[in-house]
Parts: sequence; C-alpha cells; structure tokens
Amino acid sequence: MDLLADFAAWAWPRHLNPLSWYIRPLFFLPIAYFCWTRRPLALALTIAAMLSSFFWFPEPEEADPAMAAVLAMEEQLFTDPTWVTWASLALVPVLLGSLCATFWYRSLGWGLIVVNGGLAAKISWTVANSGADGLATLLPLGSGMVIMTAAVVLVARRRGLPLSLTGARHGDRDTRPVTR
Repeated sequence: MDLLADFAAWAWPRHLNPLSWYIRPLFFLPIAYFCWTRRPLALALTIAAMLSSFFWFPEPEEADPAMAAVLAMEEQLFTDPTWVTWASLALVPVLLGSLCATFWYRSLGWGLIVVNGGLAAKISWTVANSGADGLATLLPLGSGMVIMTAAVVLVARRRGLPLSLTGARHGDRDTRPVTR
C-alpha cells in the first residue's frame, strides 16, 4: 500500500501541469481513428496512454490556483469517496465505451455528440463540485471539443462521409437499395 501512496504523492502534483489538462481531450482523436479503422491493439495502447498522461509532465513551478482547487476537490473525492464519487467514476468507462462504439460503427454524428456531450458534462460536473474554480477546465476541455469537432468535420468533408446519426455496422458497404 505504501508503494501506491508513494506513487500517488509523486504523480498527483504533476497533474497540475497545464499540459496534462490540454493533452487528455486530444486522445479522443486517435481513439476515434483506431475505432474507425478497427485496430484494437492500437486502441488499447492509446487508452493506456490517456490514463497515464496525467503524470507525464513535470510538476509546475507555480500552479494555477483554480487548477489547484479543482485537483484538491478531486483528491478529496478519491480519498473520501461517497456514492456520488462512485457513480461519477462509473460514467468514465461509459463515455469511453460510447465513444468507441460510435466510431467503431462509423457514426460520425453520434461520435461528435458523445465527445462534446462528455466534455461538456465533465466541465459541468467540475463546476458543480468545485464552484468557480471549475471554470479552469473550460479552456482545456473546450479546446479539445473544438479540435475534435473540427478534425471530424474536416475528415468527413474531405472523404465525403456523412455527419449523420447512423453508421454502417458492417464496414463501408453501401446499404442503399439497388434500383434498376
């Protein structure tokens, strides 16, 4: 148990580095790509990288007070969890699974709804649990929303893919009826 506590004491302050906050939403791009191309090993490695990215960067010399307050709130939730914490944590795999499913079944519209809805929910949850300090998540997560949406729309336009709420379950085959 000391090893885990020591690791947490080392890793948690690194999460105060703003790069940690900005990089995490960007992982949705390769996750979407690897689901679309159906490459499970690359997908698993990307998810592992996303989950570990909070401690990649050095501890900042001076932390943003709002970011520090948000992380203090999150640390409190993890060290003294309530049923709300457990319910909130359960939403993370639901979001990730939904994201993977929408792109696996090639529904760009639903993929954008899941990404943007999930990131908006994270911003809302953080503000609800840490007050005005939670607005510190607005720029990093909002930037992730804009970048993800722009990338998906750009790829869809260039490849002639519909931004619909339906997807082809069995690959790229055309499911329209044949008319003669």
